Amino acid sequence: MPLSGLDYALAGAGTFLAYKYATRPDPRPLPPGPKGLPLIGNMLDLPQSHAWKTFAKWGEEYGPICSINVLGTRLVIINDPDVAVDLLDKRAKNTSDRPSFHMADLIGWDRTISNLRSESTHKEYRKLVGRVIGTRGHVHKFDRTSELQATLFLRRLLENHNDPETAIRTTALSVVLALVYGYKIQEKDDPFVKIADQVMAEFGDVTRPGAYMVDVFPALKHVPAWFPGAGFQKKAAEYRQTLETFAEMPWQIVRKSVEAGEDNNSYAANLLREGDLSEKRLHEIKWSASSFYAAGSDTTVSIILNYFIAACKYPEVQKKAQAEIDRVVGTDRLPSITDRANLPYVEALVTELYRWLPVAPLALPHRAVNDDVYNGMLIPKDATIFANVWSFFHNPAIYKEPFEFNPERYLGETPERDPRDIGVFGFGRRSCPGEHLADVSVWISVTKAIAAFNVEKALDEQGNPIEPVAEGMDGIISRPLPFPCVAKPRSEQYLHIIDEDIARLS
Repeated sequence: MPLSGLDYALAGAGTFLAYKYATRPDPRPLPPGPKGLPLIGNMLDLPQSHAWKTFAKWGEEYGPICSINVLGTRLVIINDPDVAVDLLDKRAKNTSDRPSFHMADLIGWDRTISNLRSESTHKEYRKLVGRVIGTRGHVHKFDRTSELQATLFLRRLLENHNDPETAIRTTALSVVLALVYGYKIQEKDDPFVKIADQVMAEFGDVTRPGAYMVDVFPALKHVPAWFPGAGFQKKAAEYRQTLETFAEMPWQIVRKSVEAGEDNNSYAANLLREGDLSEKRLHEIKWSASSFYAAGSDTTVSIILNYFIAACKYPEVQKKAQAEIDRVVGTDRLPSITDRANLPYVEALVTELYRWLPVAPLALPHRAVNDDVYNGMLIPKDATIFANVWSFFHNPAIYKEPFEFNPERYLGETPERDPRDIGVFGFGRRSCPGEHLADVSVWISVTKAIAAFNVEKALDEQGNPIEPVAEGMDGIISRPLPFPCVAKPRSEQYLHIIDEDIARLS
């Protein structure tokens, strides 16, 4: 979009003030980093895509914690998991805030758990979540729903054996809608699936670094939509309507379900039955539920897709997992959540899915509330802090041959670190409140797929195998690059087993 005179005027004023702020003397050293230019700092050093790879290289040069200045904003980049734990877990009181995403805030994303800036409101949201799904014990009451949705996933794979991503995406939304609202999706043309796809695409658009001038110069958010160069205001209004619809549609359904006294064991229904239905509490329930709906529909897709890439590239891993399931569970039923403790290789495989292609390579950024000093270095107030999870998971000092998919790294007498402990679900008070529910959903979906299907490389027109690329797309949520593959039932017997399992769990 062409910039208006107002854009340039505000940009000039903002740059001058940012420069004055960024160059003010402070005797305490900042974390090291590449040298910037006058006025703009390191703006030209910002990578255009896959920032986590560039940040990892900076870590090799400057150490486990480095920083840059972008128009007066200090970006602190952590490339060591122990430093991340120190700053984001142990010092969470100072680092649990979020930086402002001004375009996202204009749309209304600041009402969701991940983007909330108010400490008190964020705490209330987490309390709500904690009462229903805050521990592994709480999550057990949703096991039957998780198991049913995982088996329905297998049925969708039968219908889309050349397109597992469609089956995975439909299932991820189906799981979240069932667990959060008690809603059963339509298998074709479900309105919730469509609106979820749209709202997450729009969220990805507005959170791209540098995509909108208002994120660089927040004063622009006060410019009216009719003013030349303020087209972002019109787009924000359109996106806001999508987000409102996204939150309101399932909310109305679950409220009617509870009012009608229906048997609804979902997250929102449980909270609606507690009795406190003040406007404030209703707002908290509605938007905490929407947070799961948004986050769960995208992150679990990526993790489960990782399995299909791994099965194609490492068929021996798939065979070992199938052999363990056959030995422990047998071949006359599908695995259940109660089998989890007896399937150590499958457990290690799922653990490796989290590490190999991380879903959130830079996690979600944190903000320093006040000045802090770490190992003699100043972490200034309002600094934006990135935990480079991708760097943690691909550091050969932590994981041997980190670019290889190897579940056995978590087995034996000296297992390597569980990635779930160092960033998969975030850090500190900003860690994902639904991590236990998400972990169960991923585990049972992947485990049932291993038991019932052989996943193989697709063939090109000449009959040659197509090698999938183990690489994530750019973005806050990194989906694997598109790849073709084929999922075939291991035997005709599994067609009947799948139907029997659905009948048992329905």
